[in-house]
Amino acid sequence: MTLRSAQIEAFHRDGYLVVEDALADDTLNALTADFEALIEEIAQRLYAEKRIDDLCADAPFDQRIALLTQQAGQSLQADLSFPNNLRRALYDFLCAPELLDIVGDIVGPEIFCNPTQHVRPKLPEALLPAGFDHWIQQSPFHQDAAVLLPEADDTLVVTTWIPLVDADVDNGTLHLFPRCHQGDILRHVRCPYGWTIDPQLVPTGNPLALPVRRGGLVLLHGRTPHGSLPNRSNAVRWSLDLRWNDARKPCGRPLPGILARSQMGAPTTYAQWLEAWRAANADTCPRAFYRWPTN
Repeated sequence: MTLRSAQIEAFHRDGYLVVEDALADDTLNALTADFEALIEEIAQRLYAEKRIDDLCADAPFDQRIALLTQQAGQSLQADLSFPNNLRRALYDFLCAPELLDIVGDIVGPEIFCNPTQHVRPKLPEALLPAGFDHWIQQSPFHQDAAVLLPEADDTLVVTTWIPLVDADVDNGTLHLFPRCHQGDILRHVRCPYGWTIDPQLVPTGNPLALPVRRGGLVLLHGRTPHGSLPNRSNAVRWSLDLRWNDARKPCGRPLPGILARSQMGAPTTYAQWLEAWRAANADTCPRAFYRWPTN
């Protein structure tokens, strides 16, 4: 799939674009199957460590990690996301041609998969264990560009927000402020989640919620204020935040990315990506503290 000119214009005008039916079932199924395999490994490790007494082996994909978290009493998200999860299936997904076709319509033919990536299994509030830090679940209003180094201020960094299950208001889909991406990067302040827009600077009015079916995605401009709603359902809202920019421009994070498609050089292989992460100082902390003091 490639974007129509009207869709590209809408993205630049509104700061976001919902693209339905963007990804094939086979592409999504391969990634979901690998997450299921990874969850099985996590469950076996927790069981061996006597931190759980039930593997929840029969639980479906959209519930099992929540049930394991409930038993373990702490977040398991770090095991599922970058840089701990650098599995081949995730690399293959990042390089999926149908995804790169869409991204390329926005950032151009030199596509760099920015290292600021996240896998987010947003757990149902009803299944959180006692004492669980609810802030881990939250995503207050923020701009993705705010956690990049200032060197990337002039780089168009685009997020593809990709749900692996149908995302709606009940299970915590995105909500955002359209057409608020043209000005400066807003001041962000520390919060238990990480960083959020200074409450005095959050745009006025009601944010727009964006239900997205599995197979669709949201393109987000790096300066569009957005967050996510609480998960009030009984299932995990699985999603990925993947960021992209023109490979010829600063990416804003001194960590390994992927040259996913290029007319000028050879794309990054899986082996090269793994080796780059092994050699890197794996500091994945948000970089907003370079922009604003924290005291």
